[in-house]
Amino acid sequence: MLVSPSPHAWSGQDRSGNGLEHEMQNGLGAGQRKTVESVSQSKVGGQQLAPDTPIPLDDDILDMRKTDGFQSRTSTLKAAVVRSALLPFLRNNENHPSNTELRAEDLDRRVAILNRWWTGLLEMLKGRNGESVTGSDRPTILEAVTYVMIRPEWSIPFQFGRRQSNSASRPLLNSRSTSSLGSTSSDYLADSVLHKVRNVYVQNLLSQMAYVVEKMSSRNVPASVVAFCGKATAFAFFHCEGVADILVRLWAPTQETIRRALAEHPPRKNADLKDSSDSIATSFPSALQGLAFKSTRLMIRYLRSRPQLPLVTARVPWHGPWVGRWAGRDTDLLFGFVKCYYHLLNKFLPSDASPEETLCAPGYLLIQAQILTVLDSVIKGGNGQTPLDPLRAPSLHYDELLGEADATASVLPFPPAATNRSLAEHRLISLLRDSLSGSALIVGRAREMFAESFERLLKATARRTSLFNHSACFALCDLMEEALAILVRYVSSAASSAPSLDWSFWLQVCRQMMESQNTMTEIRLYAFLYSLWNTITAEENRKRQICLEWLLDEKYFQEQFNHWCPMVRAYYMRLLCWRLGQPSESPSELDIMIMRTLALRLHRVWEGFLYLQADTLGKGGPRISTAPCSPAPCRRLLIIRNDSQPSPGGMFLTFDSILSPSSPTVATAYERHGSIGPIIKAEESQVSRVTPSVGKKSWSLLKNMMPFAVSTLDTYRSMDKQQGMEKAKTADSAVQTKLYGPRSSKYSTGGHDTAFRVHSFKFSLEWIDGEKSLFGKERQLYQPRLPYSTSDDLVPHDATEYGPGSPEPVGIIAKQGKYAGRALAEWDLLVDEYRDFSMRRLAQGVPRATLVETPTLGVETFRRTG
Repeated sequence: MLVSPSPHAWSGQDRSGNGLEHEMQNGLGAGQRKTVESVSQSKVGGQQLAPDTPIPLDDDILDMRKTDGFQSRTSTLKAAVVRSALLPFLRNNENHPSNTELRAEDLDRRVAILNRWWTGLLEMLKGRNGESVTGSDRPTILEAVTYVMIRPEWSIPFQFGRRQSNSASRPLLNSRSTSSLGSTSSDYLADSVLHKVRNVYVQNLLSQMAYVVEKMSSRNVPASVVAFCGKATAFAFFHCEGVADILVRLWAPTQETIRRALAEHPPRKNADLKDSSDSIATSFPSALQGLAFKSTRLMIRYLRSRPQLPLVTARVPWHGPWVGRWAGRDTDLLFGFVKCYYHLLNKFLPSDASPEETLCAPGYLLIQAQILTVLDSVIKGGNGQTPLDPLRAPSLHYDELLGEADATASVLPFPPAATNRSLAEHRLISLLRDSLSGSALIVGRAREMFAESFERLLKATARRTSLFNHSACFALCDLMEEALAILVRYVSSAASSAPSLDWSFWLQVCRQMMESQNTMTEIRLYAFLYSLWNTITAEENRKRQICLEWLLDEKYFQEQFNHWCPMVRAYYMRLLCWRLGQPSESPSELDIMIMRTLALRLHRVWEGFLYLQADTLGKGGPRISTAPCSPAPCRRLLIIRNDSQPSPGGMFLTFDSILSPSSPTVATAYERHGSIGPIIKAEESQVSRVTPSVGKKSWSLLKNMMPFAVSTLDTYRSMDKQQGMEKAKTADSAVQTKLYGPRSSKYSTGGHDTAFRVHSFKFSLEWIDGEKSLFGKERQLYQPRLPYSTSDDLVPHDATEYGPGSPEPVGIIAKQGKYAGRALAEWDLLVDEYRDFSMRRLAQGVPRATLVETPTLGVETFRRTG
């Protein structure tokens, strides 16, 4: 079964004459060896083999007797044997053809050797005989135990049990005996071998569960141990009597949670769950059949009953400190178990199982309920954790603090280590990402089941979220941003046949969040739409629904564009500028309609502002303020590089780092791209950047010697209305030619794009100098412009072409018209920022405006810790 190491690696025979194979063979009693000889002509699957025909894989087993004694070696040498001999053999022969053509004697011999390896490795992990496994050797030992645990030889008895339960009469095993007496004897001996294999397997799994509970009750658990414990728990869940019953009771699922999970997996109207449960339960091991779902009432009654545990596990502290981790807190134990559960579910579930039979699969709905509980805890802000109560925490003594490193959790309470972890790093999102990746343990139909069920549970969590709980809405947007992106990527893959996401539901969730009238919810929702814009608007119908029927709806636009909160206005305008108003290689009719609608909405705001300004001045009132507001006091959103920045190197720099050659057209890593200088100086700034003077080179040398990130803001020059209009027209034509080339080739896609370096940028809320800031100062306003110049082809440039306007603003326009001047000034600054950033990137080598990077927009600044 196990390949022997090279004779050169381990020279000589053990002096006592007890090689590893010799020990294992001696472990078989005389009665067992006699049983092996008597059933040598029986077969346990596959085609009939002659009694003297050896299986090629088993020839390596006979060579193991040349190996020195395993138990007599130190833990380091044992790990070396496992790493050099055991693991390579198990990896290379995991799917060997002989695994399906085993005779009873081959199965008995293999199981005996595997059992010796298994028990020996578990003793190493448990530290028997004063042994200790180092941190570098522990992953190797755990991987070897995992490979031994998943060997196909162990599943043969359970496959025979499934065939026996699914058929009216027991199928006879093939035998070479022609007489009735010989056939009966061979069948009896084969059954004894299967019974032995099942008992050995269950005994080792229960021994592993004791190790799992002990290790998961420790304060610090290595990641390799947690991953192994998740797999070991899943195999014990399927194959050990009573283990699944106690594990699901430790979750303490409520009747309401089970009903919510069932509501997201509704059966058909005329479906009988009881019949589906009875038919699907027989496909699973007997240890798991009691958890087949029939109804919520019967399941709750079953969970309230007292489980019958095996006597071997009587001393296992099931209700110890590990229960919190088993429920999904602090570690990946639950999520590793879920991945392995779906892997085993795919093996036992029939390929033609109906949705109702899948729903009634043993333990399936209870696991969905537990995942739903974890999702609810994430939305509530606990990140899947229970906050530490200092009043109930046990008191610590000085002697206990000086104890062993593996102090139990009852002595040292778990701290909220993941409180400040972002949702991208949350274990639930990691479970989703790992399960739907190409190299995941879950494959085929089980992966589609997991993706579909996860979206349904996410919808159940969204339905339960309070509209006026801004913290819950904030967390829900975080969860949607991470989970929906992974689900869309999987659904759009070629290997997936899963149904598409229910976008109508998620868009309805977003629109309802905007009714909460909470600024934090609105800001987070705009950041969510900004991040997943390309994913959400991948289809024309969805893009039309989002842009024309929601974001550019006249009432909604007036309410958000003239919002009283400067931060909400900043996020909404950046969504319009950098997403709705981005250039396209070949704009479709929908893109043109969106741009025309955006121009019309801006024109309506401009008309309303002019009317209110004239009306206010006519009545002798104060002028409507046209001073742009900063999103936060003394802070503004700047576009900065998001790439990994090299360390400045402190105060000690070498001349190589100071005088390193660099292109004068490429900005430094610390250059901010958020300057909002006037457009009339755009061409002059480009010339100055392309051909810098000698004085600027010397100052840049001095700048490199000072490891600081410098941010500058250009100031606006005062101009009257006539001069401003003429210079603005000249600047617009220059920007048009620079950004898009001649008018006839504005959307030309021909030509070869020169190579350029793609960078990552983001909007960051940075401090600004109050004296040099443009915020808070009155500005001269003009007709609002679109982000990129399309006025000649896409939008009207005559006021009469916008259609008849209302002479007097009414409704939301009149109510929030006092913020129109500030909003128009902020929009003007944003358009300047957009065009200045595009020109900078074009000067740095980006061939076309459509290839200019889009900065990311997040809400990391608003996250609160604790």
